[in-house]
Amino acid sequence: MDSSKNWLDVLSDGQMFRDWFSLIAHFFLGIAYLTFLSAGFAFALGTSVILVGIPLLLFMLATTRVLARIDRQIMCALLNSATPEVTDDVDARGANLGERLGMYLGSGTTWRSLIYLLLKLPIGIMTISAAFLILPLLALEVLVLAPLTIDMRLISVRMLHWVAVGTHKFSGVLLPTSKSAGKRKRDTGRLETVEADPGYFIDDDGEIAAYKRFS
Repeated sequence: MDSSKNWLDVLSDGQMFRDWFSLIAHFFLGIAYLTFLSAGFAFALGTSVILVGIPLLLFMLATTRVLARIDRQIMCALLNSATPEVTDDVDARGANLGERLGMYLGSGTTWRSLIYLLLKLPIGIMTISAAFLILPLLALEVLVLAPLTIDMRLISVRMLHWVAVGTHKFSGVLLPTSKSAGKRKRDTGRLETVEADPGYFIDDDGEIAAYKRFS
């Protein structure tokens, strides 16, 4: 967070509100993921003995990977943070049902994505608690003390941002990322640029959009 910001900047740029919302979102997304995964896998495994559940099991495995990737993009957009792409280690083009199922079951990304989503709720319980613990100090500093020119150097805003970004990075360790992502070099004659990790942001239409950073 930019140390030159004052309380007017904090109230107008929206980052404080996005940080706080991200901590709340962990909890509610965690409930949604746990409910969906528990019901989906239970039904798929329960009906797999009559073969009906095999396609559903394949669907659940593929959806788990997609959900983990989308969740990372959502949090990245909220926090305006660069995030490496999640490794896609399965190429199911031309494979039949059994081969696809074997690929997803044997993929480390599948299981790490599942762990990532299942840990979302316990992490969310901690983040929602932190959000409401910081909220009184945040309201006191930004809405009361700052207009009175009592400078606390936005400590509560910084705490909120540190917790939000720290949680995002900690949970992201669970997902495998491509080592080459964000490090592809492009030869442009005399100039050479290195493409950094992709970033995401929420555009004016409320959709998640990606942008590229170069160094």
